[in-house]
Amino acid sequence: MTTTGIESYLGFAVRAKKVVFGLECLLRLKVAPEVVLYDSSLGSSAKKKAQTFCQNRNAAFLPVKEGYLNEVLKRNNVKIVAVLDGSLGGQIKRILASDSL
Repeated sequence: MTTTGIESYLGFAVRAKKVVFGLECLLRLKVAPEVVLYDSSLGSSAKKKAQTFCQNRNAAFLPVKEGYLNEVLKRNNVKIVAVLDGSLGGQIKRILASDSL
């Protein structure tokens, strides 16, 4: 599992301010995110809302293992992260397609 790449790309996106945290902020986006990562412990209602949002905007909606986002981002209680940058999001999608977290 090559998590170092995802950690790096998420870090770049956070520093570039191309990341949105949380369901409410995701649903308020005017632009389509490139990829939305969600924690496997996300509730079913929130997951359904986020999944519908992503389907309507043709954004990738990808799961990661429980606690992974908290660990990588060094923040508490992070369940959903949307990456807005196309190239960084594309690289994250590529890594997740080859390895599942």
